[in-house]
Amino acid sequence: MNFTFYRFSELDTQTLYEILAHRMEVFVLGQGNIYRDLDGFDQKALHLLARTDEGELVGYVRLLPAEVHYDGHDHNCFGRLSVKESARGRGLGAELVRRACRRLARDSGDPVVEISAMSYLEEFYKALGFERISDEYAIAGVPHVNMLLRG
Repeated sequence: MNFTFYRFSELDTQTLYEILAHRMEVFVLGQGNIYRDLDGFDQKALHLLARTDEGELVGYVRLLPAEVHYDGHDHNCFGRLSVKESARGRGLGAELVRRACRRLARDSGDPVVEISAMSYLEEFYKALGFERISDEYAIAGVPHVNMLLRG
C-alpha cells in the first residue's frame, strides 16, 4: 500500500477526480448518504490517499488544522475517512487514522484531534484512543457523535 499526502494545490485534475469519485462511491452510493460533499474545505485541507501497488485509490482521509474550525471544532480534525468496500477488513481505515493524527500533530505541534464520527463507528474510534465527548446528533440525517483524541 502506498500512502501520499497532497495539498489541494498539488492535486492534478485526474487525482482530484479520483478523490471525488471515491467519496461518491463510498458515501453516496455505498451508504446512501445524500450530503453536500463539496463544502469549501477541500481547498484548505491536506489530503491523504492510500493506493494499491497497482495504483488504485482504495482509501482516503481529509485533514484540517484547528484554525479552519471544520464542523465547528477548535482542534485539529479529519473527515471524509473512507475505504473502498474491496479493501475493508485489513486495517486500512485504522492506518489512515493513525497517519492523519500523526501528521496533524507534527504540522501543528498539538496532538489533540477532534472529529465528528458517524455513530456506528464509535467503537472503531475508541479502539484507536478516541473518547466520545458529545450527545448524538444528526448531520444530513446520519447520527454522529463528537470524539476527541488527546494525543
